Amino acid sequence: MKVFLKAITLALSAATVFNAAAAENNNPHSIIRYAIWSNPSGTFHPTLYFSDYDRAVISAVFSRLFILDEHQNPKPSLAEKYDYSNQGKTLTLHLRAGVKWHDGQPFTAEDVYFTYATEADGGFPRDTPDFVKHLVGYDAYHVGKTATLEGIKVIDPQTISFTFTAPYAAAFSHFADKPVLAKHIWSQVPVKDWNKATGLLRHPVGTGPYKFVEFLPDQYVKLERNDDYFGGEPKTQTLLFKISNAQTVQNELINGDVDIAELSSWNNRDLQTYKNAGIRIIEQPGVGAQYLSLDTRNPNLADTRVREALVYGIDRQAIVDKLLFGHGVVFNTKDSPQSPYYPKDLNTYAYNPEKARALLKEAGWVDSNGDGFVEKNGQEFTLTLNYPTGNRTRELTAPIIQQNLKKIGINVVLSVADFNATLSILQDKSKVYDGVLMGGTFRPGQYDNDFWWERFTSPEVDNYAAQFNSTIDPDRLRANIGGWLKVVNQQVPHVWLYIPNQGYALSKRVVSYHSYPYEPFADVANWTVQQ
Repeated sequence: MKVFLKAITLALSAATVFNAAAAENNNPHSIIRYAIWSNPSGTFHPTLYFSDYDRAVISAVFSRLFILDEHQNPKPSLAEKYDYSNQGKTLTLHLRAGVKWHDGQPFTAEDVYFTYATEADGGFPRDTPDFVKHLVGYDAYHVGKTATLEGIKVIDPQTISFTFTAPYAAAFSHFADKPVLAKHIWSQVPVKDWNKATGLLRHPVGTGPYKFVEFLPDQYVKLERNDDYFGGEPKTQTLLFKISNAQTVQNELINGDVDIAELSSWNNRDLQTYKNAGIRIIEQPGVGAQYLSLDTRNPNLADTRVREALVYGIDRQAIVDKLLFGHGVVFNTKDSPQSPYYPKDLNTYAYNPEKARALLKEAGWVDSNGDGFVEKNGQEFTLTLNYPTGNRTRELTAPIIQQNLKKIGINVVLSVADFNATLSILQDKSKVYDGVLMGGTFRPGQYDNDFWWERFTSPEVDNYAAQFNSTIDPDRLRANIGGWLKVVNQQVPHVWLYIPNQGYALSKRVVSYHSYPYEPFADVANWTVQQ
């Protein structure tokens, strides 16, 4: 990368800011076109969304009580300040006054109560978040014995409290992850029917810097600035999330059809092409991971030794070196190595095909007929690997995994589909699968033991999960969460692959841009481009 340092704006710090003197000439009626890799599902709902593509739109349309600052600490947004009482069990939030929803209705504590109480509703269409399970009165409210959730109290229009059964440090992470939704809109639909309310899901009304205008599937999502935004009038008139792909986005950036795009490749040839075209590249530590989710209900994958063999059998560092050109890291548990809780003494599962074959043999899988593939009880070990289109590096990972596992005697069959079709495999709890290649964004401070995308349960993991959220003391948190992450590392619920560095390509039109890990849209209201 040294050859490019003078020609490409490259930032490896936690925060990245780009400004140019031309900002003074910014046309307030301009448009920013932001490329995303796949079609959003259209679930533009703060507590129902699944994909990061929906999340990108939600981040610009809705506001959160808190966002994360550049050091992963809670930063006030809709909530201006907070305080603890009741031995750390009660968290009181003081909300910003004068905030309005995009339709002109006032934002109040009633909206906050409604947002998080509905997550505890027995009819909530998604898995119940761990956050609400810790609230006082959750059990009675969840089964319908009470009409109100005791653990959340509206004190006045700008004050609300959350009371937990024990101190709960992950509350801020949940607030930063799940924005507030409008009670006056969503209370008109029974909670159990929310995922069927397509009209509302695809026409979100928030309090954020941009208002929703239009969603044309496979083309774009169009937003217009919210002149009444409490954070100040956005400096750019229109924000367009343009559905693109890794094969065409480079030409789109060079031709001026796209202004900002996440990098899907760190190929040196691509970086040189960007350099030659005057495209700026910004690099940050990665915030999302790629992994191979395993269905441990599948008899072939129920044995921990088999799952260990899969990790040992895949040359993950080679994937980082060859596909990411070194712009990423291997990880080994359900957290980022950047996290203060990430244990230093994990099993690293360094590439070792001999050990992988030995573990398979211990588990009863041997090549008895000499065809190169192992069998057990007369059945060949065949693993169907599902993976989505849209992320070029992930697509290229699939055949590498196939060849790696062939060397240890596993016959991998590749099955590719679009992103939402592949995601639906994980969303359907009744569907049994072998493996799914998927990516996800880490949520700093959120350790809720939610394995909905892994089909995995473990008494050891559950025992730790019951402990690590019972304190707000930093030292106890570090010990509890670290112990849990070690157990996850040992149980191998999936194959941890790699964390790519986060890269953004900025066209010549971009004048002012600021993002940092975990908050790519925190400063979107101040982004500007030349007309």
